[in-house]
Amino acid sequence: MNPVRYEKITAKQVLNPVKTPAMPFEHSINPYRGCQHGCSFCYARAMHAFLGLNGDDTFQTNILMKENAPEALREQLRKAARSRKGLAGIGRIAIGTATDPYQQAEGRAKLTRGCLEVLTEYPVPLTITTRSPLILRDLDLLRKLPVYAVNISLNTLNRTTWRNFEPGAPSPAKRLETVRALTDAGIPAGIFMAPMLPYITDGRDELEELIAAAAEHGAQFVMASYLRLSVSDVKVWFFETIRRHYPQLVGKYARLYASSAYAPREYRDPVRRYVDELLERYGLRDMDEEEEAPRSGERAAAGAAASGRSSGKPLEIPWQPPAGSPGNACGGCLATSASAAAGAGAVVGADAAADGGFTGAAGDSASRRGLAGGSRKARQSAGTPGAAQAVAGATADGTAAAEAGTPAEAGTPLALEPDSPPAQLVFSF
Repeated sequence: MNPVRYEKITAKQVLNPVKTPAMPFEHSINPYRGCQHGCSFCYARAMHAFLGLNGDDTFQTNILMKENAPEALREQLRKAARSRKGLAGIGRIAIGTATDPYQQAEGRAKLTRGCLEVLTEYPVPLTITTRSPLILRDLDLLRKLPVYAVNISLNTLNRTTWRNFEPGAPSPAKRLETVRALTDAGIPAGIFMAPMLPYITDGRDELEELIAAAAEHGAQFVMASYLRLSVSDVKVWFFETIRRHYPQLVGKYARLYASSAYAPREYRDPVRRYVDELLERYGLRDMDEEEEAPRSGERAAAGAAASGRSSGKPLEIPWQPPAGSPGNACGGCLATSASAAAGAGAVVGADAAADGGFTGAAGDSASRRGLAGGSRKARQSAGTPGAAQAVAGATADGTAAAEAGTPAEAGTPLALEPDSPPAQLVFSF
């Protein structure tokens, strides 16, 4: 990991309009670009690309700090207050939609705190999403603000899974303690159970363990959302994480996300119904990522209106949570990984496939050695559109990304050093 570099920038505005109708807020505030938590599934990696930066570990080592964020926010709110609609025209503000507003840099920079201080002068309903207990530092301000909800992001209690996907984020235990402290202080708070990772964090036992812990720590709601891989920068980096830590799942993920940003409904819907049952059992509110999303009784009727694609036929790899294997919904992955990878045509080294496999809670015995000993520039060709290939760096509509790096012979295993940048992984099925 490269050392973290902080860069101060000046922003013309920090209160940005959100025009997506499905989102339950009208404006967002992100005092930072990039995030030291380094979550491999974070969609905001793509935003670094817009700035001419990479979406790889640069996202977590090159942090842009909007040093004038409080001042820019105050000016925007001042103008809004004097407008015809007044502050009511702003609607609800969401803080932390692209990067964590309480990441490590906030400890000293206090840009998020500065924005909250401004909002006490111009009260507007707001939500905050974070993984960090640092938010408790600002309880004095939160008590003065019309906070609609604080969403603590937490998708697993398994420490190995947490370390594999969120290397710089606070522990699951600390996040649960934060929920308790917030609700005890009178701040509405709950769990943003996202993203749920197919075959890793969506097993029956693991889901119940997390939801039970949320209820025990005073959470008022749980907002569940499945993994979305909508941008090539995010998809490539995430698949590299899967290849490194869960090689036996590469083929299954390639099939799930071959032609859409979402796993098919045939996979997601049974899990979502089970989550609904758990929320009812533990007395928690069902709060979807989209506030007006259909609830359990409406999802079946929603049919094609739901996000993500439907294949029109049962998925070959349905959700099958095994007994006595928390978080491991793929069952005997170790025994079946070779045949699954062969059926999917996944390009994975034989030694990696044999080395992975779950023997207990998700990831406890998964390979952490990676595929070492090869060139950092090893890449696979994306192939031609007629080659029935899916590239990990594909766009949301399934279009293959451009060829990257040095082509290799088709069918040869990728050889990357454990800390090398992600490759354009190629899968045929």
